[in-house]
Amino acid sequence: MKKIAVLCDSAADISKEAAKALDIHVIRMPLMVEDKTYIEEVDISQEDIIRMLKEGKTIKTTQPPIGEVTALWEQLLTQYDEIFYLPLSRELSGTCENAIAASKEYDGKVTVVNSTFACYPIILMLEQARKLFQQGYSCKQVKEMFEKQGELYAILIPENLTTLKNGGRISPAAAALAGLLKIHPLLTIEEGRIDVYDKVRTLNKAYKEGLAAVMKGIENAEDYDWMIIDADNRSASDALKGMMEEALGVPVQQTTFRSIIMSHTGVGTIAFGRIRKVVPQEAPQEAA
Repeated sequence: MKKIAVLCDSAADISKEAAKALDIHVIRMPLMVEDKTYIEEVDISQEDIIRMLKEGKTIKTTQPPIGEVTALWEQLLTQYDEIFYLPLSRELSGTCENAIAASKEYDGKVTVVNSTFACYPIILMLEQARKLFQQGYSCKQVKEMFEKQGELYAILIPENLTTLKNGGRISPAAAALAGLLKIHPLLTIEEGRIDVYDKVRTLNKAYKEGLAAVMKGIENAEDYDWMIIDADNRSASDALKGMMEEALGVPVQQTTFRSIIMSHTGVGTIAFGRIRKVVPQEAPQEAA
């Protein structure tokens, strides 16, 4: 059986400790705070990011240089036969497109998924990938499964609009008006992109509508992995997780937004999400 390294970037919301425990390799993405660049989990901590966001500082993210990405590939290929890389959605970052182009120089040893995934669902997909590799499926087959069957749908509910305003994603005037009227937006992640789903007048109503939206149209909850993700808002997440499990009748995984995603959505954000479980449609190419 080929030895395959599974790889993501830190937009997958995975800590160093979790990555080590799961044997997942991670490309750490840069963060810029007041014109100073940091590498997430290398020279700036999750606690630092939370504190800075609460202080109202603007934090921007950027994609890792492709030279650093390929340098990691070359290092991994001294220990592994192949690399399977699931980056942040192509709709949210240029990393995916750049990595696909660069992988063509590696004679099939680096497989990059044309991704529509973000946040913790990337980790769940990589865990599915590893199980499929153990069953004898090739990197190419798993890539095709993910691109054809992979489906992420999530509702994000920011606690307030401060971070969205500081990042230039909404105007100061719009943020002020929304604050005055106590308007809370519901944002969707679907097909890898973020859009506005609805706007409601209270946070509790936003949570109820978000939960209903993520479950809408689902006939069999067991066909999906379900999750609730919070950005330093575990008390709300605990209560909502119970509501979600009761409504679905299946377990819901609970995790946290980390620095890269939280710097866009802000502290306090809650997300309800689901990903479809991948089901092989053909026999594995590799017997062992």
